[in-house]
Amino acid sequence: MRKSLAVIMVSLLALSLILGACGPNAEDPKAGEKKTVGGQIVFGLTGNPVTFNPILQTDSPSGQINSRVFSGLVRVNETMELVPDLAESWEFSPDGLTWTFKLREDVVWHDGTPFTAADVKYTYDAIKHPDYTGIRATDFEPIKSVETEGDYKVVLNLENPYAPLLSKLTIGIIPKHIFETTSIKDMKENPACMNPIGTGPYKFVEWQKDQYILLEANPDYYGEGPYIEKVIWKFYGDNQVMLAALEKGDIDYMGAIPPDDVERVQNALADTHEFKVIPQNGYTYIGLKQTDPILKDKLVRQALMYGTNRAQIVQEVLRGYGEVMNANIPQSSWAYAGDELNPYEYNPEKAKELLHQAGWKVGPDGIREKNGQKMDIKILTSTGNRILESALLITQQNWKDLGINAVVEYIEWSVLCAQYLDVAQFQAYALSWGLGVDPDFYLFFHSAAAVDETGKLVGFNDVEFKNAELDELLELGRTEMNQEIRKQIYVDAQKIVNEELPYVFLYRNNSPAAMHKKVKGVVWGATGPLYPEKWWIEE
Repeated sequence: MRKSLAVIMVSLLALSLILGACGPNAEDPKAGEKKTVGGQIVFGLTGNPVTFNPILQTDSPSGQINSRVFSGLVRVNETMELVPDLAESWEFSPDGLTWTFKLREDVVWHDGTPFTAADVKYTYDAIKHPDYTGIRATDFEPIKSVETEGDYKVVLNLENPYAPLLSKLTIGIIPKHIFETTSIKDMKENPACMNPIGTGPYKFVEWQKDQYILLEANPDYYGEGPYIEKVIWKFYGDNQVMLAALEKGDIDYMGAIPPDDVERVQNALADTHEFKVIPQNGYTYIGLKQTDPILKDKLVRQALMYGTNRAQIVQEVLRGYGEVMNANIPQSSWAYAGDELNPYEYNPEKAKELLHQAGWKVGPDGIREKNGQKMDIKILTSTGNRILESALLITQQNWKDLGINAVVEYIEWSVLCAQYLDVAQFQAYALSWGLGVDPDFYLFFHSAAAVDETGKLVGFNDVEFKNAELDELLELGRTEMNQEIRKQIYVDAQKIVNEELPYVFLYRNNSPAAMHKKVKGVVWGATGPLYPEKWWIEE
């Protein structure tokens, strides 16, 4: 085992050094095109951010801003490889337990303070601190210690080989000199969480809640660009209002055109916009609280899967721009389990049989009951997502046909996060996950990523799913360096998730994205447009 591990690690090292030398493979401008400086680009949001601190962030709106304000040691390129960012190169010991990162020496924070290895150590130590209140502690748990050698070298010492390590180091580094004024426990109260200072290509300027967020180009950025002077996010009540803004020219990019409008919008904006179909690296789901008196029964959860017409949702709501999900790793991943998963094809009679077997009998009002308890399920979700609203309407009717009283409650995004999801207080909720490049899903379903003994949510396992066999597989998946062996580990892990169903898995969305043609230099990757600092505006 140690010999084979060493061979694999040397092979990975060779690849990482190649990537370190090459850096991001951005497309060069076409002959005759000149990269111009200035202008602005406008995006849309349907929910307010929660925090501009990347190590505390759990939501997509915050992530959109943080990805331009902050930088990580590495970043993802258009082919889903991990390439240098703040780290210009790295190497690791033959046993995989010591990783050494050489940092760039030309980076400064937005306030002019030099960036050093002390900032990296502070960020990672903060995540590992017992008082850390975020959800990424388990991602950094395999790191035994973080050391610095001078101002531009960081050494990570691991307990065991850790296959997903590089994928975790995309997280933005935060400034030590700003955050050390606050205890780790009180970090979220630091003013910089709302007025961020990063090293990224864009500097935070202002946020008018429910109106707009403004960033401006960082003149001291260490990489190429930024060429576009201002980046603006405008807020809209829902995706349809945002789409109207796209058609009017009020915003320049929309990541997923509503399926009902795709053909019309593509025809209407053919001369002004570029369209790309980006298969979602993630999925939409209904999370089921495993401690709930109704949902803790696996038979009930399986009945909900059989009793939800997910194919109808894909065809009628997504208009075919999507795929049914049966577990938690999407079809585009090298670790996808494929035909080894139960497809749970729509079968309401099978669902009713399972509910009856679980002791839930139909009452005189048509609603199932057991031991005097009605089968009432409240699903929380955010406002502003018309596609998900339509999917939940079908789901509600499907469940009503089974004798289940399903109620959907729509809550403003920041409130949903703060009062329900981040504190794991709900019966069920419907949302989407966006995933990283590595299939590791320890943070989502390992027991240690659920609610700890103090009641604090430690990871993303807010449904509190606990399965000893899955825990073991997820631990093995993090330490196994052979990709073929890892794949089988994650196939076996998906089969458990597919059987136990902590979620009702719905779909992944493949709707086209639209970018105004005045925006040049865009590199389209597997997850959408990349390298925004290299884009420029052709007026």
